[in-house]
Amino acid sequence: MQMFENLPWYGYVIFAVAIASYAYRYFKIGKKEYDESFSLSEAKFRKAPHSKLTQEQLFAIALYTPISEWWKADTNTLSFRTAKEIQPYMDGWGINTVEGYWELTEYFMKDGRRWYFDFIQQMIETEPEAKWASLMTKKFGDNKRAQRYFQLLKTGDVLTTLKQKGILSFDSDLKLGVAGYDAALLAGQARIAFTGGIISEEEAWKVISFAKALALQHFSSWEDFGKSFALGFALDMKAEYQTYKEEVFRIYKQVLEKPESPWNTIAWPID
Repeated sequence: MQMFENLPWYGYVIFAVAIASYAYRYFKIGKKEYDESFSLSEAKFRKAPHSKLTQEQLFAIALYTPISEWWKADTNTLSFRTAKEIQPYMDGWGINTVEGYWELTEYFMKDGRRWYFDFIQQMIETEPEAKWASLMTKKFGDNKRAQRYFQLLKTGDVLTTLKQKGILSFDSDLKLGVAGYDAALLAGQARIAFTGGIISEEEAWKVISFAKALALQHFSSWEDFGKSFALGFALDMKAEYQTYKEEVFRIYKQVLEKPESPWNTIAWPID
């Protein structure tokens, strides 16, 4: 600190100006760069020209909108970006082979993440806390995903986070479950697998039709479906994917609010 003691009076002025300039650059320019870092998560709701999809088909593929917007995929085609671009996704989920795709798809059709959520949430609501550990072990063994769901639901962390983000409003929103998330993944992964040449167009639409039926069985509006999707997404994503989670949540709010969003231009079917 002695070097500062030997400065002439004008040296302190120059030093103060330098500090102020640095602070301005840090907060003004830094904020600009921070804001720009989220530009990838701006929803554009892209449309390919000359789409021939029916309204029912458009509704079904719209189930995956928050994530497909992150990928910048078209909202009105069965194809999903290009085979090369979605290869990392296929590799990560193990749907890069016919066997791998159908194994995962059959899992999501039969049980999906509903298997975790439904059991754990009901256990928390109906069983004494002293029994939770043994019930979890009996049902899931040392399954890491089950333990993550359990911790987030037991502590209420996932509910608190989604409330803070304005995605959920009430504790009772938990009753919506995560079928919306399962349906969205089924629809999205069918599009991706078709684009990657793993399944045929006919097979893709069969899976997407199942996803649509699953969504309609559990929900009566885009709002409730969306809450269920967000809940399942929040529970399913590991901590190391925090940046991705934040971007998808940012997109999710736009999907709900923007007039041009498929969720606002395609009516939820009413029986």
